[in-house]
Amino acid sequence: MEDRNCELLFEYLRSILYDSEVKPLEIDSLDEPFRKLGMGLQYLETAVKEMKQCSAALSKGDYSQTVSYLGEFSEAFNTMTEQLRERERSLKLIVEQEKKHAEMAESYSQLLMELIARSEEEILVISLDGQSLLYSNRRTEDEVRNWDVYKQWISQIEQKTQKNNRRKELYEWKWEAEDSDHRFYAITTGKMKWQGEWAYVNIVQEVTETRVKEEQLKAEAYQDMLTRIGNRFYLKEKAEEILKTGEPVSVCYCDLDHLKYINDTFGHQEGDAYIRFFVRIVNENIREEDVFARIGGDEFCILMRDCAGDDARKRLADIQKQFVLREKTNYARSFSCGIVGVPRNHDKVDLDTLLHEADEVMYNQKREHKKEYQSELGI
Repeated sequence: MEDRNCELLFEYLRSILYDSEVKPLEIDSLDEPFRKLGMGLQYLETAVKEMKQCSAALSKGDYSQTVSYLGEFSEAFNTMTEQLRERERSLKLIVEQEKKHAEMAESYSQLLMELIARSEEEILVISLDGQSLLYSNRRTEDEVRNWDVYKQWISQIEQKTQKNNRRKELYEWKWEAEDSDHRFYAITTGKMKWQGEWAYVNIVQEVTETRVKEEQLKAEAYQDMLTRIGNRFYLKEKAEEILKTGEPVSVCYCDLDHLKYINDTFGHQEGDAYIRFFVRIVNENIREEDVFARIGGDEFCILMRDCAGDDARKRLADIQKQFVLREKTNYARSFSCGIVGVPRNHDKVDLDTLLHEADEVMYNQKREHKKEYQSELGI
């Protein structure tokens, strides 16, 4: 009798645990001592069935499932489902935020593209390897690749890459370029994300007009307005460059004779013509590498490069001869000159010292010229 009851109960338990459809247990078929055990197994069947249903719903993403009739297992199961619900809420929040960010990024991207399209500056977006033009608001890819500025940009990137191997990487720098048509550009190059990929974004602004104006202002600042040759500032800058090289140079300090007499007698217009005539004669007789400047009303300086004192005196004598004899006037023409030679590999000297020494030599010659002129006039 016991064997039959045990067999029925074990078969029922096996069906609960392993069969998809549990074979029902007839309680009345059990003897009285085994009926309570059978009722307990029926309770277990109900619990397992509900657990299977909860697990199936859980596997489909329904984390609202809870159980309350399995003791400690119920607590563990409910804790797990609560954690899954919290994780689900967090993931939904992240998805919503990412969606908003994507929408904002798309909106910003569209706005950026509109701003770029309307920008007066030229925008070039180039891949990090310099091989691909990712965007240009002015030029085609072929035009960019054949552009002198692009070739200079490649050189810039190579230089920056070499430097970055030795120090912290630069993400933005400014530089200037000139193309074959002598147009000037101010360029800001920055490394940034472009449509999800790192690239170089170049903002190119043409500054030709500004550069020309700057050059004009510089020329005016360094140029004598009457004669269109350099002034004292120009002379000082050029002298510093030459003296740094250590090459020999002759400093010739020239002072026009009789300028006050010509201004007083024939007028300042004739005096200006006298000055311009002297400048013309000098320009015709000096070399391109020599430096010629007006440093005062009737004072001039010539820097004869790589020229010894004797050669400088000979050349100035030729200039003096042409200045005196060419194009006769109602007054005598001449100039006084002091020459100071600076040898090769000289000690460091400054222009002011050389001009002072040359001025003293010139002044002695000027006194002699004045005596000769007064003698000619019978004074």
